[in-house]
Amino acid sequence: MPAEARVTSTWKMQRLFAALALLGYAAYFFFDGQVGYPRSNERWTAHENLVKQGKDEEWPAYAASRGWTDKVPEKYFDRDHIVGQFVWGGLMTFGGLLLLAYWASQKGRVIKTDSEAVYAPDGQRVPFDAIVGLGKKNWDKKGLAIVRYEVDGKKGQFTLDDYKFEQDPTQAIFKEIEDKLLAESAEEEGSSDAPAPEEPAP
Repeated sequence: MPAEARVTSTWKMQRLFAALALLGYAAYFFFDGQVGYPRSNERWTAHENLVKQGKDEEWPAYAASRGWTDKVPEKYFDRDHIVGQFVWGGLMTFGGLLLLAYWASQKGRVIKTDSEAVYAPDGQRVPFDAIVGLGKKNWDKKGLAIVRYEVDGKKGQFTLDDYKFEQDPTQAIFKEIEDKLLAESAEEEGSSDAPAPEEPAP
């Protein structure tokens, strides 16, 4: 029976949130490297100068005159600290963009069947008789199954995931594939058990 499973809104929201979170962290690292750490160093240096002049008691008033908090920075951030913020910012940006691109490529995907074939998430039409295996090791616990096929001499596979794709239609597709494989296996066994035809008498 034809079925169609689309990517769930939960999966799409989770992947989009993760991508945006990484990009948000990247912005945080870039801000610290460009603005936050230099400003902290400016306050730290000003306080140290007052301490060296024996005027540390003037710090609260001086900080207020500059519009700063009177809390003294714990340390001075050297060049390695600042460069490190840009490195982490770059890594977070790279990861966030990769995840965002993955989300964009996956969010509209569909697994579906008709009377003769199953259509993989990438749109590949796979006739049922081209399916050569169904990996079910993680199906019962995780809802993951690997569909292996061979079309025009080319082997391929795709994953049935009843968390990423709508659960009920994904399970229906899994059952349809499983039933057709079992039917084919039974037919092959029946053919091998059939007696060989008698040779005509001379």
